[in-house]
Amino acid sequence: QRWLGGAWIHPSATTGRARRCVPFVRLAAMGDQHVHVWENTYIMEPKDEEKFLPSKVTDTIKKVMTDYLSDKDYSAEDAKVWTLDLSNEIKAAVKTETNIPRYKIIVQVVIGEQASQGIRVASKCLWDVTSDNWASYTYSNNSLFATGMVFGCYYE
Repeated sequence: QRWLGGAWIHPSATTGRARRCVPFVRLAAMGDQHVHVWENTYIMEPKDEEKFLPSKVTDTIKKVMTDYLSDKDYSAEDAKVWTLDLSNEIKAAVKTETNIPRYKIIVQVVIGEQASQGIRVASKCLWDVTSDNWASYTYSNNSLFATGMVFGCYYE
């Protein structure tokens, strides 16, 4: 270990590269305001207990969608509002119920009328296969179907 500019530097146990042990905050006074300047943490991958686990996220999506849509009948005008409400509720639930603090959560919800038709929902994304992941759940009743997709992209 060695001291460098306000933090201890030592080789990482996993990568062997040097990293800072403790990030620190510098305050820069600008008139009456203080600006926080954060140092990089150099954490390039999630800890094992902080990874995006599709099974846990799928359970969260299922719970939110079932609670929200269980008493609803399809209406084109209402479905516009429901997609926004569901997206926000799913995002909030994923953030509170799962331990994935360094992930950008993207939620997409599709609601349609149940008319014995077939439908395929697809998405594309460029990501790191070692840390990023996705989960989805499809809810249906006699009058509607809804597919909720959650993408978790890890960021430094």
